[in-house]
Amino acid sequence: MFDVASFLRSNAGRRLAGVLGAAALLLVLAPASAAATVTRGTITTTSSESGLPDDCRPGITGTIVATDVLMFEEVDKSIGFQFVATDTANGQITWTDGTYTIIESVDHIAFVTGAGSTTLTIAHEDSGNTYTAGGVFLSRTTFHNIDHFTRTDGVLRVNFERGHFHFFEGC
Repeated sequence: MFDVASFLRSNAGRRLAGVLGAAALLLVLAPASAAATVTRGTITTTSSESGLPDDCRPGITGTIVATDVLMFEEVDKSIGFQFVATDTANGQITWTDGTYTIIESVDHIAFVTGAGSTTLTIAHEDSGNTYTAGGVFLSRTTFHNIDHFTRTDGVLRVNFERGHFHFFEGC
């Protein structure tokens, strides 16, 4: 069974920290100008990690191999900054018992500053389909989460939509 929490700790959390770090760095380095400057880009990375636990099936571990594609647009304006991105990851976890999980993850990120206000919204969804070594479907797990931060005139408001887990045919 796909362990969403482990996946978030090992991949999505790192990706999000990298995206937010890049957005903050771009904010600090962004020059003020009369006209808006638009930058678009795509960053593709691959990763792997071994020893992932499966909370639904104690005693087995997995190795993940994944590809991540971050597509972004940055707009620098004289009175603010906007960073909008979609971060998509796909991969497979191969478990020590021979089963495997096909995983997908999508984050939509919007970071906007200007005129005394800053907002950050992150909408996250990931899923995993687990199969026997012979390819027979065992289960599906999905996770949805939305985080929203707003700072206006030094006052921070935070809204976390509680994460929603869905399990089909298993744990």
